Amino acid sequence: MLLSDLEFKIPDDLIATRPAKPRDESKLVIVEDEFRIIKFKQIINIIQPNDAIVFNDTKVINSFLNGIIKKRKVSVNLNKTIDQNKEIWNVFIKSNNKPKINDKIIFDKEFFALIIDEKFDENYKSFLIKFNLKTKDLKKKLNDFGKIPLPPYINKKRPIDENDLQDYQTIFAKKDGAVASPTASLHFTNKLIKDLKIKKVNFINITLHVNGGTFLPIKTESVEDHQMHSEFGEITKDSANRINKVKENGGRIIAVGTTVLRILESSKDTNGQILPFKGETKIFLKPGSLINTVDGIITNFHTPRSSLLLLVFALLGKKKTLKLYNYAIKNRLRFFSYGDACLIWNKYEKL
Repeated sequence: MLLSDLEFKIPDDLIATRPAKPRDESKLVIVEDEFRIIKFKQIINIIQPNDAIVFNDTKVINSFLNGIIKKRKVSVNLNKTIDQNKEIWNVFIKSNNKPKINDKIIFDKEFFALIIDEKFDENYKSFLIKFNLKTKDLKKKLNDFGKIPLPPYINKKRPIDENDLQDYQTIFAKKDGAVASPTASLHFTNKLIKDLKIKKVNFINITLHVNGGTFLPIKTESVEDHQMHSEFGEITKDSANRINKVKENGGRIIAVGTTVLRILESSKDTNGQILPFKGETKIFLKPGSLINTVDGIITNFHTPRSSLLLLVFALLGKKKTLKLYNYAIKNRLRFFSYGDACLIWNKYEKL
């Protein structure tokens, strides 16, 4: 498949800069032979007793920092931790002057970092920095000085504000480590969760710490040549067993978001059974990938030329995916992280 296959135009006014209020008042496209739109909270009429909804319980940290290098203002986006014991992070740095190894980034008089290396790959350039603080103190400083890391397509339209501290965090967020939200989960409210539990729907947590690589566009002419970013994930033995038990009892597995699907597909055996998992994954789901861990996925509408959009191609095929996105545009659904969602069943011929 060529990169040009992932190109399409999203009208600028359909890019959501705020979530629906309440969250479950957003719209959901049910992807069947034909498409239909419901309110997200009406998903309770679709999910059946004994089905399982699998969520990502990662928590977004305040990973956007403003600093100074030699009197020059810079912005730093934390990407992922490299060595937690030594407080070494992979980061993106935005500056009018090229940052150099051994440059000191000052955030305040007691909080700074040293650039110790720079990294290059086919998609982007990043840096390794070493903070002067240990984990506990660093976490406090990030909470004090850092901001929630909104995606670039929102940052271009408005500044980060206090509302984003809650809006960009899921109600399942427990484990610090993400620098981007698993946004499909943003549609769930406590009331919707309560109603689904009354209906005897299973809720199962896994963890994938989403990093900044999720926003990087594919740049290679052939998408198969794309180098996928690496993210840390964990599926406990208990979660794996619960998912497999639901399958054995005839229930459906619905992944909430591409992050959940990626970690499930990273942990499976050849029959799609889930195994415990802890470590890094660079899994690249694209047309031709055998996806057999889930019966369905809830996911937002994704940016052109992204690995996330390519994952939808892997589930639906090119023809139906483009039909879905054109339908969303025609019906003026809201796109990307704060936008609307779709429920895709894993059953279609991939054409």
